[in-house]
Amino acid sequence: MTQQSSEFEVKHIMAGGFKTRYLEAGDPSRRKLILIHDGAFGTTAELCWSGVIADFARDHHVLAPELLGWGGTDKVVYFDRSPYAARVPHIEAFVRELGIKEADYVGTSFGGSLILRASVASGNPWGIRRAISMAGSGGPYRLPAGIEALTNYTPSLEAATNLTELIVGPTDGMEAHIKQRHANSLIPGHWEALSAPRLKNPSVERAAQADDYLERLAKTAVPTLLVEGRRDPLLEDGWADKLAALSPNISAITIDAGHGPNIECPDQVIELVRKFLTNVGDVR
Repeated sequence: MTQQSSEFEVKHIMAGGFKTRYLEAGDPSRRKLILIHDGAFGTTAELCWSGVIADFARDHHVLAPELLGWGGTDKVVYFDRSPYAARVPHIEAFVRELGIKEADYVGTSFGGSLILRASVASGNPWGIRRAISMAGSGGPYRLPAGIEALTNYTPSLEAATNLTELIVGPTDGMEAHIKQRHANSLIPGHWEALSAPRLKNPSVERAAQADDYLERLAKTAVPTLLVEGRRDPLLEDGWADKLAALSPNISAITIDAGHGPNIECPDQVIELVRKFLTNVGDVR
């Protein structure tokens, strides 16, 4: 695991009955900014957010929890609910335990999707003031080939390299990142927790559950920014504009990046996040 940095503290808390690891940085008296990591094998809060957390902490109190199944958080799997439904209550418990009633949220990929889902859940359970989702649609517009590529992972340095290339494109100079991703994917229970949802009972046919997510998103009251990477191989082109067309409270921007701009171009992400949080709706 990545060692503690002088830029943040590594802490643990019991949230919803689950041991939860998180990073904390910045002055606790400042406005809260919560970062939700992506869903790839080997992700941790550090691997996802190390390029931006110190800068965000200059004017925010930053918290970056690790979701169920990742990093130092408990390796828990639910087979009777979606990955979103399993994790929204966990982060709700996390912010409740820390006494956070309202915060701005930034997420990438699965983390961005999770924020969108939470923002339209009944009662806004996370207290989302403003939401930013980078490369996370909440479920729609994901490419089947991309889903298969992300889930086809057997831990090795080669596999960690291929996975990183899917997220950021060329990996020149990213040897340390790749080695850390591989090491993170060996944490006991991590690979098993992320692989388990693919198990299907061969004797039972299950119909897809009804999902009113898009209808809820169209009624969102949360100012929301969607960030699309022009070179993203995992989502359909134009997904962000399609979702933004649902509601006047949603805006979209396309940048020259792949699926993980927080890793590929952190300075650009810092700029657009800060601009949106300061001037909602004006990010261009």
